[in-house]
Amino acid sequence: MSALRPLGAELAAAVSARELLRLVGLPRGRELAAELRERAQAARAWYAAHGRPFAATRRCAVERVSAGEVLLAGGTTLRSDALAEGLRASRGHAVVVLAVSAGPEAAVESRRLWPDRPDEAYFLDRFAAAVAEALVLWASGHECREASGAGETLLPPLSPGCGRFEIGDQQRLMQLLGGTPTSAGRLQLGPLELLETGALDPQHSLLAVLGVTRQSVAAAAPEDLCRACELEPCGFRRAPFGASLALVALTR
Repeated sequence: MSALRPLGAELAAAVSARELLRLVGLPRGRELAAELRERAQAARAWYAAHGRPFAATRRCAVERVSAGEVLLAGGTTLRSDALAEGLRASRGHAVVVLAVSAGPEAAVESRRLWPDRPDEAYFLDRFAAAVAEALVLWASGHECREASGAGETLLPPLSPGCGRFEIGDQQRLMQLLGGTPTSAGRLQLGPLELLETGALDPQHSLLAVLGVTRQSVAAAAPEDLCRACELEPCGFRRAPFGASLALVALTR
């Protein structure tokens, strides 16, 4: 497992106003009223000063791809139709397992603010969600650049519980990344804890797998990642579902 070193201020600056509007449920072309703009600016400043993002990765060779399953070197089997199809179509030979979190600080501060200043709490929570999305792209791009020296590129991230990827594989991904058991029977990795339900604590954290291929594939914009994401009920889409995962790579 390799721990990356993202900076809270760097990620806070990477969150665009357009993406924040999407996550607070407002039209992305809308101009924020003065009071709401102040809330957004305050959330950005707070996270830049206090946020402690976390990212970790591990690369694993692929031994075999079969219908709905991917066998990794070392014996771990991941149960995902989408991952298997993407690796098969792109002749992928490895995967990168990824864990990211916006960190617990924003969640703690949001809970503190909620009783008396719910608008500030809401904007901070939504900003942390935007940071988590930016962190996925940041960490994935870092790994893609590392792989480019060997003529490789990475496919988009796939997460257990999203689309055709078994939620039970959350535990397998945590174990691959070196998660250790806690006294409460959970798995812990840095600030992340995997609960018995398969959920992660703190919120705005996720586990994902990215296929590795040597094929030439098209670079992806954030809209393309939404088109390739099978979580159709998602209320925060940038674009409708419809692209082939095998033909979309991460933007470097």
